[in-house]
Amino acid sequence: MKIHLPTTSFATEAASKFPAQSGAQYTVFGHWQLDKLLSPEGDKNKIIRYRASPIGTPQNSQYLVHTPRDPSSKSALSLLRREWLISQQITNPHLLPVLDAHLNAAPYFIVTPQLPGSRLRTVLEQRQKLVLHHALWILRQVAQALCALHTHDWLAPLLNPENMILEPDGHLTLVGVGHAQQFEMETEMDYSEKIYADISRLARLFLQMLDSHAFCVGKRREKWWHGTESASLLHELSPSIATLLTEMLNPGKPCGKHSVRLLVERLVRLEIESLSKSA
Repeated sequence: MKIHLPTTSFATEAASKFPAQSGAQYTVFGHWQLDKLLSPEGDKNKIIRYRASPIGTPQNSQYLVHTPRDPSSKSALSLLRREWLISQQITNPHLLPVLDAHLNAAPYFIVTPQLPGSRLRTVLEQRQKLVLHHALWILRQVAQALCALHTHDWLAPLLNPENMILEPDGHLTLVGVGHAQQFEMETEMDYSEKIYADISRLARLFLQMLDSHAFCVGKRREKWWHGTESASLLHELSPSIATLLTEMLNPGKPCGKHSVRLLVERLVRLEIESLSKSA
């Protein structure tokens, strides 16, 4: 599915650039030469990113080096270590792979591909809302990434548009998975509540894609709709989608390890339904 993206992608959010003329000296991390400093990422900007390429190759910068802003920050290092660990446990087309890592001594860093496209947040800021079949297409891919994490006993990382890269062909990749947490189940009820929390985040993301004004972004968190506003949008949706969203936001619905996998199957059917209606 082709999705037209904003002209400014996350990859062009450059803050500064190293000299690129012939014979220039580049900052080197391991086997990687750094090209351009990009905007910070991670919890309170603990992680910074550089466009990079293998030493001795042209500066095509098809890779990203992620490194702590403060080399002595244990919390920043733990984010990188978790991202590396998850990449070793899970292979999924909607999770960003880690290609190289140096985490036992300074300089600490991991290397990932640099994806073409835009942050989903950028897309929503430009459009305000997505058409239904685009929103379903994106939600299903996020759910597939979440399903892969749950299968390997990881809770969701930050499921917000800033941590999602949307490529021009519509493929979505969840980034920043270093924020994911492993299940620490004490009771069956505790397990169900954690699964429900992830599923409800998916529902809120879906509603946000359908109308970005649905959320008022504050300094610390996003405020949920007033009841009349959410009810109004649900009324505009097809009965099958409205029913699904109501179930996803129902804290009393039992949830288990395979709940998201079943959700993905329902989303696939809804995608087919919405595409046939839009044709």
